[in-house]
Amino acid sequence: MKYWDILNKTQPVAVASVEGDQPRLRMMTLIMMENRLFLATGSKDAKTRQWAQNPKLECMYLLSDERGNGYLRITGTVRRVGSVPLKHSVAEHARFIYQYWQDADSPDYVLYEIEVSQWRYLKPGVDTEEVYS
Repeated sequence: MKYWDILNKTQPVAVASVEGDQPRLRMMTLIMMENRLFLATGSKDAKTRQWAQNPKLECMYLLSDERGNGYLRITGTVRRVGSVPLKHSVAEHARFIYQYWQDADSPDYVLYEIEVSQWRYLKPGVDTEEVYS
């Protein structure tokens, strides 16, 4: 899928979760590794509780160039990763994780994998969104 080519190893994204009937939005670092998407957070963070109740999310990566602005929106669900070897591989791939947690075995380091159900892409300078489900 061509949308993978838009993403870098890591990028800042706005991530929405749901708490009850209220959307909650925050900035996070989206990690792409081997055409898989991950988010790292702390075990005590509000989003960890929110995703335990409702695993749906949407994130948006803003795009900008000389033609204008656009975005890549990703809709799906999160799945908490339990595999310590995978958590370690992602941390080695996205080393910023070690700024927050000493190692991949830390009980406070929670890794989520995004199971994508839809991509929405608005190319900078274009006014029509592409949708892929």
